[in-house]
Amino acid sequence: MHTDLTYLEDKAFDYRKRFIELFTHMGFGHITSAFSWTEIATVLMNSIFDYSKTPDGSFTDKIVVSKGHGAGMLFPVFEDKGLINKEAMMDSMSIGGSNLELRKLYYPGFDFYGGALAIGLGFAAGMAVSQKISSTPGHIYCIVGDAECNEGAIWEAVAFAAHNKLSNLIVIIDRNGLGCSDFTEHMLAMNPLAEKWAAFNWETTEINGHNVNEVYDALNQAVSSSDERPKCIVANTKKGKGLDYLIDKPLMHGYMPKGEDIDKAYRELKHVHG
Repeated sequence: MHTDLTYLEDKAFDYRKRFIELFTHMGFGHITSAFSWTEIATVLMNSIFDYSKTPDGSFTDKIVVSKGHGAGMLFPVFEDKGLINKEAMMDSMSIGGSNLELRKLYYPGFDFYGGALAIGLGFAAGMAVSQKISSTPGHIYCIVGDAECNEGAIWEAVAFAAHNKLSNLIVIIDRNGLGCSDFTEHMLAMNPLAEKWAAFNWETTEINGHNVNEVYDALNQAVSSSDERPKCIVANTKKGKGLDYLIDKPLMHGYMPKGEDIDKAYRELKHVHG
């Protein structure tokens, strides 16, 4: 378990750099969605996540990436944690690659990821119920996008989780303020977001999602809390963080650097210090 601030910031930088390498090699991806939750992924996977195994071979903790466009940030983590080697990773990330290692569901975050947007939280709540019924240890972490919170399916799951006292369910909202085409507050204003979740009887906190110390403290508190309510961490972030030319830019949701922009991305990539 790593809690050193500099170590985690360096890891986040390395993950962003490796993401650029992997996804420009593949030719497409969602760099802004991946970069907005990099610090969250870094702290979760290096300082919080329980990698011990259950009798069926799965990890004790589970991760559901409901904001599926950002799931690519897990790939550099898998490689760094030794879950897949570099050669298999590069083959898997090639069009027509023969290696199917990344499709195996025992990778953390591949329990469920993708769309349709907003169904991931309901899936995570179901997993949390299953853990409760079977008295299985561990936590379910669900990464939710803020634009997803416009969907009714999110609020159905929010009410369900609170009613069933799913204290083992920890939601991290990537509050980057942008949907795929515009700012969230222009599309459908959702502030005050933290208060809305608290009103549904969730234990709720709000943090700077790019400050690894705040991310660690919030996740550690959620894991150790004796409160019977489910947990929600509203992490204020910036889409494209680490590359200033991408921050707060609408219509960059599906952008990946190509050609000369690849060199520009490597050249301008920055360490993030909260």
